[in-house]
Amino acid sequence: MKSRRKVHPADADNAAVLAQAVRFDVALFLGTGRYARASALSLEDARIEAMRLVAENPTPFGKRLPLIYGVTAEGRSALVTSN
Repeated sequence: MKSRRKVHPADADNAAVLAQAVRFDVALFLGTGRYARASALSLEDARIEAMRLVAENPTPFGKRLPLIYGVTAEGRSALVTSN
């Protein structure tokens, strides 16, 4: 019998915010105080925007991955983790 792992309260809150997100903001760190930013209405579109930002902003230090945040109508935000 496989035991289910208990969901941490912070993870549950994060999932609730992402479920209510009205937009997804994408940010790619370019250097000191510099970011490439984009916004999308769906998570799928945000992932496409993230890959576009990576392609448009190559770096000599290797591949940097953008961060995607879900934002609710009330202004609450949560980081989108993998999957």
